Amino acid sequence: MASNLLPSGLQDLFTLAEDMADGLHGHEVAVGVKQNTEAAFRADLTAAITAQTNHVAAQTAKVALSTAVTVADSNGKAFISTARNVLATYLGNGYSQAWDATGFPDQSTAVPGTQAKRQALLQALQSYFTATPAQENPPLNITAARAGQLFTALSDARSAANDGNTDAGQKKNTRDAAEKTLRNRMSGLVGELGQLLDANDPLWLAFGLNQPGATNLPDVADSLILTVGGTGTVLADWSDASRATRYRVFKQVVGVCYHGFRRHRDR
Repeated sequence: MASNLLPSGLQDLFTLAEDMADGLHGHEVAVGVKQNTEAAFRADLTAAITAQTNHVAAQTAKVALSTAVTVADSNGKAFISTARNVLATYLGNGYSQAWDATGFPDQSTAVPGTQAKRQALLQALQSYFTATPAQENPPLNITAARAGQLFTALSDARSAANDGNTDAGQKKNTRDAAEKTLRNRMSGLVGELGQLLDANDPLWLAFGLNQPGATNLPDVADSLILTVGGTGTVLADWSDASRATRYRVFKQVVGVCYHGFRRHRDR
């Protein structure tokens, strides 16, 4: 017996749903479908496709937002490293209490190992250079103003990335809910058709579905058309067979053994 299990992949699910909606468009009245009408079916399909499109867009935006954070953090690290060398001429190379006022954390003059600490240090360096302008180095762009710019850029980028993660998560939830609704609608139509159609009625095929009473084996492909191609080439085409996902094609040359090759259904 052939089954009508729904595809697990979303794109395959949308393709089958479109076939089912087309079947409803052409045969809903004749078959007597009442519960899962084309209007209701297409509303659920459109909602699911829209939700998926929005989710993909949010995921793409997340990548750009993450890149912005990386760039802002990299600029901040470069500033901190150069600022450390500038301050060492005033405070000494090794850590001492004199460094406390600069904001370098963990009793170290190294560039902090976490992004959060680097962001906090940029803000601290803005305050430090504002209070001790004599230790700024404008030619190297080690100034309170520059520290403030880099702090704001990193803070804003991190905030935007957090908002992007939230937005992507919310859109995923919306997409998942819409997918569930669509799957329920598709399963409902399969069930309703099961009450209205004979298990071997060819109308199942008009909805993109298998005939429940048919064998699981695909039908034989027919309507073979051979076309002369380039030199020594013959192009073969045929009608897609119901339930077939791929084909094995054989050619026979007089006096030569059979030769075969595989071809997927998407031709």
